[in-house]
Amino acid sequence: MLSTRAQILDAAHRLFARQGYQHTSIREIAEQLGLTKTAVLYHFPSKADILAALAEPFLDDLQRTLSGPGTREETLEALLDVYLRHRFLLRTNLVHDLALLAQDAVVRRFTQLMLDANKVIAGPAPDMREKVRAAQAVAMLSDPVIAHADEPPELLRAEVLRGVRLLYQ
Repeated sequence: MLSTRAQILDAAHRLFARQGYQHTSIREIAEQLGLTKTAVLYHFPSKADILAALAEPFLDDLQRTLSGPGTREETLEALLDVYLRHRFLLRTNLVHDLALLAQDAVVRRFTQLMLDANKVIAGPAPDMREKVRAAQAVAMLSDPVIAHADEPPELLRAEVLRGVRLLYQ
């Protein structure tokens, strides 16, 4: 059985996906679980804290991917897999109502991870061409995944990787 905290996150994720972050209240999240608003606030002092907690697994996955050794292609594939795994969170809370962008800590951590990704992909002592290609390759991963989140992940993965490989030809 899921902990109360995990149940709150699950209910919040479903409600955010259905009606958006801005249109979901703590009371609604509590009602979904048969809890009081106070019980939810015990675990998460604010709705923003719930959203930040929902983003943590995505950010942790990105960080793990970037800390592991690998070739440029392996790292790009691993980053893409992270985006695919978290595509519904990203689509719901980034595209539909930009809620994740309102979370300073989440944005700062994500921005730093993307800068780190660019450095890893560019390789050691990159020239301007390598830096630009790395930034383009990293940027190419997220938009198709978010825009086409409902497509079969294996087909989406293959097409995104095809595009990234074309960039490096």
